[in-house]
Amino acid sequence: MPTRGRVHTESIEDLEFNVALQPKQFQLLEAVRNGVRYPFYGGARGGGKSYASRIIMLIMLMENPGSTGLLIRRTFKQLDGNHIRPLFRQFPKIRNWYNKSEGVMYLPNGSELMFGHAEHEDDVFNYQGQEFDFVAVEEVTQFTEFQWQYISSSCRTSNKAINPVMWATGNPGGVGHAWSKRLWIDRMHEDAEDPEDYKFISAKVFDNPALMEADPRYVQSLKNIKDEALRRAYLNGDWDIYQGQFFTQWNRHKILTKSFEIPASWPLYGALDYGESAPTSFGLYTVDFDYNIYRLMGYYQGDRTASQHAEEIVQRISGFPYTSGRMPIMIYADPSMWVKRRLTEQMTKSAADVFTDFDLPITRANNDRVNGWRICRDALLHEKFYAFDGWNDDFMRTVPALPRADKNPEDVDTHAEDHAADEWRYGMVHMYRHAEHKDDPIMGSGQDILDALPGKPAHSGRYHVLN
Repeated sequence: MPTRGRVHTESIEDLEFNVALQPKQFQLLEAVRNGVRYPFYGGARGGGKSYASRIIMLIMLMENPGSTGLLIRRTFKQLDGNHIRPLFRQFPKIRNWYNKSEGVMYLPNGSELMFGHAEHEDDVFNYQGQEFDFVAVEEVTQFTEFQWQYISSSCRTSNKAINPVMWATGNPGGVGHAWSKRLWIDRMHEDAEDPEDYKFISAKVFDNPALMEADPRYVQSLKNIKDEALRRAYLNGDWDIYQGQFFTQWNRHKILTKSFEIPASWPLYGALDYGESAPTSFGLYTVDFDYNIYRLMGYYQGDRTASQHAEEIVQRISGFPYTSGRMPIMIYADPSMWVKRRLTEQMTKSAADVFTDFDLPITRANNDRVNGWRICRDALLHEKFYAFDGWNDDFMRTVPALPRADKNPEDVDTHAEDHAADEWRYGMVHMYRHAEHKDDPIMGSGQDILDALPGKPAHSGRYHVLN
């Protein structure tokens, strides 16, 4: 069992704060002290995240007189129950430092700790113009990427002796699962993101000796969870599986397949979810003679016009090496693309018109969300869906990360990054043949029956024979 490390902080008003941190928690403290800009601590249940976060915040404010800190959760109820009350139970004498009406604790050394929350997306504007040397975002996967980015703009300092740090804690799942996984787990950083700023410190129940000693049955309760996916997420911090996940049937090892040459007799289809500021997601698909569906490659870009999207998609399709540049026979597209926008007094044009100008064969997709998701899950359950490895990174990153909607468990949370999933759904509704589907009986003479039988060439099925 891991041993605990002791951290002794300075005395304030004759109060001596002796706090115990286990080794993984101490790693977070060292990362903060060393100025790692965005460390992340967590990953599984019972790792001691909340305790570590508030204690480290207290340590940093004590070690840096006159500094400022923000400890924030999504709702005040969570903040009060997980941090404010436990802090005062542990250190009853510091309750007098807390101004409840302001939500600020004023330390005798001139440091200040604000307890914040941002239940609604625009609640982060409450922190506009404020400056914090240290910020702790608790359960970061409950925050949107916009909220994280906006709060991070307030993590700055005018004190040259301080390196501002904004650390996060959390578990897999929630509306922020996809972007959190991208930054700290997959480490797929964008141009403006310095990989050195992001450090992941895995914390599991086995790293928390205080909990193991106080409640030795807790680990067994996690092991007793019958749902294997949930058990893996809670015990091991598996970021591909988590509580509230919409596609619980997701198994990347069964979905990903090596790329291969697509026979000319396999039809090509496309699916498209349209956005301009938000990403546009396009997928190129094929269906084999066993009705397996393959997502061959994808296009995923935001902040572009309709013509830029269309031009790039045409280039991607024609340059794809496994289909000989063939165009899809149909592209099932976001119905909102047919909304006309006035360009001049004489001319109105929709995104669909623009795509048609580029000879892309788009048609309105069926937008029945609930039935569409049922089809997608059925394909996963019966292992009828595959994706080319290395050609579908944004699809594989965002779709398994989608949580269920709070008010409708049969739908995904539309606040999450659902663009690739919507595109997939548009295509699957039209391409998928249910695993238990049976052909209609063929009626007529013997010759009529022979004429109606489909020919199945040697390359039918998932693989094909090269002559």
